[in-house]
Amino acid sequence: MHSSWWALPIRLPYHVETDTRAKGFNRKVQAMRKILTASQMREIDRLTTEQAYVASLVLMENAGFQLWSALRERFPDLDRRRIAVLCGKGNNGGDGMVLARQLHQHGSTPDVYLFGRAEELRGDAATNYRALRAHGVSVHEIPGESDRQDMASRLEVYDILVDALLGTGLTKPLEGLYAGVVEAVNRSGAFVLAVDIPSGMPSDQIESPPLAVQADLTVTFTAPKIAHALNRSRRSFGEIKVAAIGTPKSLMERPDLQLHWLEPADVLNWYPGRPAASHKGTYGHVAVVAGSLGKAGAAGLASCAALRAGSGLVTVFCPGRVQDCIAGFHPEIMTEGFPSTDQGSFDDGGAASAVEKLTRLDAAALGPGLTTHPRTVRFVRRVVEESPVPLVIDADGLNAFAGAAHELRNRAQKPLVLTPHPGEFARLTGRPIAEILADGPALARAFAVERCVWLVLKDFRCIVADPEGRVFVSPFGNPGMATGGMGDVLTGVLVSMLGRNNLRNLPDAEFVTGAVCTGVLLHGRAGDRAAARCGEEALAAGDVITELGDAWRDFVRVGGP
Repeated sequence: MHSSWWALPIRLPYHVETDTRAKGFNRKVQAMRKILTASQMREIDRLTTEQAYVASLVLMENAGFQLWSALRERFPDLDRRRIAVLCGKGNNGGDGMVLARQLHQHGSTPDVYLFGRAEELRGDAATNYRALRAHGVSVHEIPGESDRQDMASRLEVYDILVDALLGTGLTKPLEGLYAGVVEAVNRSGAFVLAVDIPSGMPSDQIESPPLAVQADLTVTFTAPKIAHALNRSRRSFGEIKVAAIGTPKSLMERPDLQLHWLEPADVLNWYPGRPAASHKGTYGHVAVVAGSLGKAGAAGLASCAALRAGSGLVTVFCPGRVQDCIAGFHPEIMTEGFPSTDQGSFDDGGAASAVEKLTRLDAAALGPGLTTHPRTVRFVRRVVEESPVPLVIDADGLNAFAGAAHELRNRAQKPLVLTPHPGEFARLTGRPIAEILADGPALARAFAVERCVWLVLKDFRCIVADPEGRVFVSPFGNPGMATGGMGDVLTGVLVSMLGRNNLRNLPDAEFVTGAVCTGVLLHGRAGDRAAARCGEEALAAGDVITELGDAWRDFVRVGGP
């Protein structure tokens, strides 16, 4: 990732300092769990000690206790398990030594391996080494590469291996002693707990390293790091648990920390539930502008998703040649037919009528199954330019602006939400897909800030960037969702969120950010539910629509105000 990607200039197109509602929402955003770089984490640890007077030795003690708690939760018979704690010479090794002492105090007999010499330890790690020895736990020193030749056979006898070797300070690939040990850990067949981050995994890196520990559980402290949230090495982390160790909340609520890890509880920061005095207008009338001959299913998926996500009314704007087909997808869907090209796609002669009809609606989605017929492209561009309502633009709606991304600006102060996958984003920006994959959050943030739009980059982790420079990462989603129609479902969910009239007490910027983040969470959670039910290999977009109701119930309290 670019080292300077948080230093971009920020424009605040909607921010109103005197609006207490906006301030309240911003405080909720600041209180969300942050994703930190290694240097940000070091600075927060320093401030915790210097300003909050929590000694670094106390932070290390708390970290070790949290590691013990995580193992105890996984293994009720922990005292009967064969455990090895592999320690490096830095603070990560110090955390491991606290864990070893906790294990010993609670009835286990861990073997502790120090990869280095005891006299090389410094600071808190050295203190905890002495404490461990004082409690009667021996430490086996492995000072050099020649001493680790038999490590592979040694590690095979353990049920649990604790990786406390390197931590978040690593910036280059493993080699020598540590490379050999990590290879032995990965061949061992034991349950592997990684302390803070799997050894070999650079903390700030998205791309997978050539060699890293493959953990079953990673316990990180205070906040997830860049690699936890965004690295593509699915196997390296296993389950990720974030543990509190004493850092004051105020240090994590600084407005300059603008990368956020979304959690289910964040939905309630935005969505209050359904009030008793509801009617269908409360939840919006949205349009799905979609479909063409041979691609009517895209319109069906998006509109059905909008219904299941909770819209009061859904109307599909479609070419007249496919209107009857789309009307049959779901009895609650309404349709409006528009002039068609000879190929059965939208003709630009219907653009003025589409814009006029949108004036009576609350939000619109544009793009699924449209095609890139030249007359359809002209239809799309005019609707985007003149839309009187917030727009979600996806698929061929985005492709209509390939090479012309400068036109996708929020000129009319009607929010634009763009939802490209990496290929579509590459076409919009003119950058290679490899660059998009390597630096997606930075590029999404720059695009959103420059054009005053909301950008949802659909990758293995869904990333939301807003015009104020904030970036949000969803924890949900799975490889089974890499199938046709999944983006259409997300488009339907997002336009449903944007059409909510019971949430208009927020300023536009905060309303849209909350709506988009909630839609992304809902879609991802439904996808994970669908994968659990039918498996990743068999997962289809319609399965995700089926799970939207239960995904809502996972998030939102029953009842409402």
